[in-house]
Amino acid sequence: MTNLVFIHGVDSQSTGYSNLLFKNILKAYKKQLLIKGLKNSVALEKTGLMMQHEILWANRTTNLTSRYLSLQYNIPRRKGKWNFLYKAIDPLAIQTLFYTKDKGHKTGPMSILRTVHQSFKKSCGNKPEKTIVIAHSLGSVIAFDYLFGFRRYKLSKQVNIAGLFTLGSPIPLFASAMGYAENPVTMPPNLAHWINILDPDDGVARHCRLHFKRLFVEDKEINTGWDPLGSHTSYWKSSAVAEFIAQRMIRWNI
Repeated sequence: MTNLVFIHGVDSQSTGYSNLLFKNILKAYKKQLLIKGLKNSVALEKTGLMMQHEILWANRTTNLTSRYLSLQYNIPRRKGKWNFLYKAIDPLAIQTLFYTKDKGHKTGPMSILRTVHQSFKKSCGNKPEKTIVIAHSLGSVIAFDYLFGFRRYKLSKQVNIAGLFTLGSPIPLFASAMGYAENPVTMPPNLAHWINILDPDDGVARHCRLHFKRLFVEDKEINTGWDPLGSHTSYWKSSAVAEFIAQRMIRWNI
C-alpha cells in the first residue's frame, strides 16, 4: 500500500480539496501500468492500493481571519473598488505570517506543525509500504519544515517517504528569510526524492535547485495557467501535473 498525503496551501480548509488531483493521478498511474504491458486486472489492483490522506491545518487561523475581515471590511465608508481583491489577499497574508510565528513555538496543543504531526501519525498508523507527500504553496513550506526535522514536531525516521512533490512552492523565499539563500541542508535518510513542480508564470512559485545544492531536488516546469494567480491555484486540477507525478511513481517502482 502507498499513502498519498496532501498538504494544502493558504485559504484551503475544506475536506476534498485534493480529490480531483488524486483521481487524475490514479487515472494516469493506471494508464502508465497498461503502457508497460500489465493486464488490466493487475493495473486495477495496484491502483487500488493507493490511499488518499488530506491534512487540513488552516482551521487554526479561521477565527482569527474571520474576526479581522469583520473589523476591516465592515466599514460603511470603505468603498474602494479593489476591496474584493484585498479581501482575498489578506487571509493569505495572515495565514503566512501566522505560520512564520507559530512554527517557532515548542509547545501548544493547536500549533500547525503539531496538527501535521498528528495527521501523519494517523495516516501512517497502518504502516504503508511507501508514502508520497504532495504539498502546495505554504503547505510545501510546512512539509519542508516537518520532513526535514527543523522543529520539535518531526516525522519518524521509520516512515519511508518515497517522494516529495512541492507545487507552486515559495520555499527559497522562506529559507532566505531565515538567512540561507544557499542552504546547506542535506536530504533526510528516509526521504528518497524531492521534485519541485512550478509554472513559470506562477507569482508565488520559485525554483529550488540552485538554493539547495546538497539536495537531490529537481525543478520541473509545467504550464498550469497564464496569469500569476490563476496558475498558482491550478496545480490541483492540472492533468499534466497528475500525469507527471504518476510517471515518476512508476519510475520509482511504486
